[in-house]
Amino acid sequence: MIKYRYTIEYKEDFNEVIVDLGIDSSLKNGYLISNSLGSDIFGDFATIQEEIGNLIELFKGEITLYEGGGNVNLIKSDKSFTTFEDIFAEEDEEDSTCEIETLEYVKILLLWAKENFQYKNQRGVILKEEAELALEWINKKYTEICEVESQ
Repeated sequence: MIKYRYTIEYKEDFNEVIVDLGIDSSLKNGYLISNSLGSDIFGDFATIQEEIGNLIELFKGEITLYEGGGNVNLIKSDKSFTTFEDIFAEEDEEDSTCEIETLEYVKILLLWAKENFQYKNQRGVILKEEAELALEWINKKYTEICEVESQ
């Protein structure tokens, strides 16, 4: 379960899902995370696998820093926290960064990916078999993350 409040929007014109974290006032500039999903982290299965795989390597201590993004935000993750930095913000702008626990960020990624594959399957954008394969992998990774969280 994700500790931050969010809403999910379905954009029929683009066959995509938006996880809106901007509604949670305890997460400063949560909209930056929402903006990254789909623009910095693409919704295709290979990209999601790579992104989540790298973040899981952080938890296992196999790497100490993971950097990504670049279309909208720069994203830097270590084992504890992930920081989103708006690349279009002015240098002294107050609303240019968001920091979230890396574990919570992974949960958000998994939620977003699951919702995307289910939605795209319902809309006929991807084959049922492709969606089932992705959802099986996502569920397995969610279980892995829950194990990390309980340690």
